[in-house]
Amino acid sequence: MKIAAIVSTIEFQNRATIEAIAKKYGNIDVFVKINIKDIFKKKSKSEYVDIKYIYSIFPEKLRRRKLFESLESLYSKVIIAPRLRKYDTALLTNTHVAYLIPILRKKKIISLFVDPYSIMNNGSTAKDEILMATKSDYLLCTSKMLASDYCKKHLGIDVTGYYWPNTADLSRWDISLFKNMAIQSGDITAGYAGNMNEITIDIILIKEVVAHFPHVKFRFAGNINFKSEYEQLQFMDIFSYANVIYLGFVPYEKIQQEVASWDLCLMLDNIFELSQYVHHNKVYQYLALGKAVLGTKTHQDYEELHECVLESETIDRFIDNMNYAISIARLPIEVNKRILLAKENSADKRAERFIELISD
Repeated sequence: MKIAAIVSTIEFQNRATIEAIAKKYGNIDVFVKINIKDIFKKKSKSEYVDIKYIYSIFPEKLRRRKLFESLESLYSKVIIAPRLRKYDTALLTNTHVAYLIPILRKKKIISLFVDPYSIMNNGSTAKDEILMATKSDYLLCTSKMLASDYCKKHLGIDVTGYYWPNTADLSRWDISLFKNMAIQSGDITAGYAGNMNEITIDIILIKEVVAHFPHVKFRFAGNINFKSEYEQLQFMDIFSYANVIYLGFVPYEKIQQEVASWDLCLMLDNIFELSQYVHHNKVYQYLALGKAVLGTKTHQDYEELHECVLESETIDRFIDNMNYAISIARLPIEVNKRILLAKENSADKRAERFIELISD
């Protein structure tokens, strides 16, 4: 079995799982699809997997037009298809590479849905999503609702996906690298990492929580990108509190050190339809560092993690859970429990399951 992972970003999605497959089985190569205008840009490298590059001629918006779609298709058949001939399986990680499906004849196709793309971009990717969902042997979906409801409700097709939750790269999120920070003394610290916007931040909730716990230090790392200026100002008002610090954007290679200094890790998604389909891989990263996790209850995905991930549907419940989390955050037995949960959801475990799945 020879697998071609066809991706569309320099730092490709699901890198940890792909590299874990390469390390253990040695049967996967990566093809990064970029536009030909970027041919001279810096190329990504990996110690474990061979990374090759394929190019598209036209920007994606232009390629959707009939004439340019035909030209791109012809180019793909003549130039790209021969490079993929020796592979019997293709893994497609997002909609940007869906247009290559017609050249993947006689190959087993596995497609990955990591987000409810159509909801997020007003349906502009629906055609690509339908192509991926209907032409794949397996449709892997990172949330339960993506797998069970999304295709029928938002794409109008009767396709059920296979639940494929996110994972933690334990080579980066390894508590042994931060042992001196695993159980802190002094003030309790709660942190949030990631983009902050109307999807990921419940403004009313976080204001109540910050005010309710003046003795807790709150640290926020990431970009602030609310579409509404009013909402952005409402959110940024919390940075006037003495117990709140905004760190700005922290690069991925440095965020582990920052999270390692926290006691509690927060996931503050607004509870509405879109958030039902979003499954955060950071939940496993936090657990891997032994951290207690508090989140809003947007779906059923984390039920298997309920002992270590405390979810809330109301502000009062969130505050109660946070009081409890503070009381157990530093207990060694609880820290070890979280680490074990992360190991069960590691990239290595997911790589084993992937090979089992496509070998079935």
